[in-house]
Amino acid sequence: MASLIEPFAGARATEAAAGLIGRFGGLGRALAATPQQLLEALGGDVSLRDAIVAARTLMIAGLRERITRSVVRTDDPDFLHYLQILLAKAPVECLHVTFTAHDMGYLGDELIARGTIARLGIEIRHIFERAFEFGAHAIILAHNHPTGSSEPSARDVEFTRRIAALTSAVDIPLVDHLIVGAEHVTSMRARGLL
Repeated sequence: MASLIEPFAGARATEAAAGLIGRFGGLGRALAATPQQLLEALGGDVSLRDAIVAARTLMIAGLRERITRSVVRTDDPDFLHYLQILLAKAPVECLHVTFTAHDMGYLGDELIARGTIARLGIEIRHIFERAFEFGAHAIILAHNHPTGSSEPSARDVEFTRRIAALTSAVDIPLVDHLIVGAEHVTSMRARGLL
C-alpha cells in the first residue's frame, strides 16, 4: 500500500500505510472510510487525508461519468463496478439509490443512509423525497453487507418487498435491489425475491 500512496504521502508513505492497514486491514476498507476515520488512522495528517479523499472522489466521478451516459441496467458491468467501488468495502451497511427516467436514463444517485438494514427502514421517506425531487420514474436500490456476502438476508427480502409495494403505489417502480458483496453483486429480481 505504501507504494500506492507514495505520490500523496512522500517520505511518510510507509508510516501512513501502516496506520491505514492497522486501522482498516487493507486498501478497500481504507478507501471506504469516512474522512474522520482516515484522519484518525493517519495520525491527524490533514493534508494526506485530503489528498486520499480527493483521489477517491476523482475515481468515483470517473466511474459515475460512465453510467450517466447510457441507459442504466442492473446487469451492466460498469454500473455494478461503480456500486462495488462505492459500497463493497464499507464497514457498515449503506443504502444507495439510483434514480432513473422513464427510459431508464440516469437522473442521479446518492447514498441515502448508513447503518443496519433495520435502521435503514427509517430512511424510506427520504428515498421518496429524493425520487420526487429528481422527477424519477423508477429507482434501483443497492446496499452492502459488511461481511462481504452478497446473499440477501430475510430482512433484506422483507425490506425490499415493503419498498416495492410503496414505490408501486406512487408509480415509481423499484427496478431491482442489488446486494453488494466483496466479490459479487446479487440481483434480488433475478433471484425472484422482488
